[in-house]
Amino acid sequence: MKSKLSFAPLRPDAVAFLSNATEIDFYRADFTAPQWLCITARSPEGSVLGVFIAEFQVWFDAHITCAITDPRFLTRKLLHAIFYTLFSRASRITAYSRPENEASIRIIKHLGFQYEGYMRFAIEGKWDAMVFGMVQPECRWIRAPKPPIEFAKAA
Repeated sequence: MKSKLSFAPLRPDAVAFLSNATEIDFYRADFTAPQWLCITARSPEGSVLGVFIAEFQVWFDAHITCAITDPRFLTRKLLHAIFYTLFSRASRITAYSRPENEASIRIIKHLGFQYEGYMRFAIEGKWDAMVFGMVQPECRWIRAPKPPIEFAKAA
């Protein structure tokens, strides 16, 4: 599936998609502010396939939220760009998931986040959250590629 990516502040339909998918009210957020990294994936027809956001609530920590209908838009190349960008500013990245959201937890763990704990009413003051974190040395998406193997030349 080919999708079009936008690295711009969220448009109203992307805000609605994210708010509906996560049940978190993102309508009040100012996605034009510098503390946000926003990525929207759209079908060739223009409908929203996924939204990935990161908010720098403090200078060293980016909190991420993602809602997707088709995980194929999160390619290795895109994940490299996302994590490279986030770790160029932050020393850690945090992800919350509601404990009953098994799909979210599976994706968070697949991305390489480590379970760090449990917080009561941490999401919108309504829902408990499992807390996951990642620090740069653990991030497999930005590790330097191994150098190519050199073969001896025939004499």
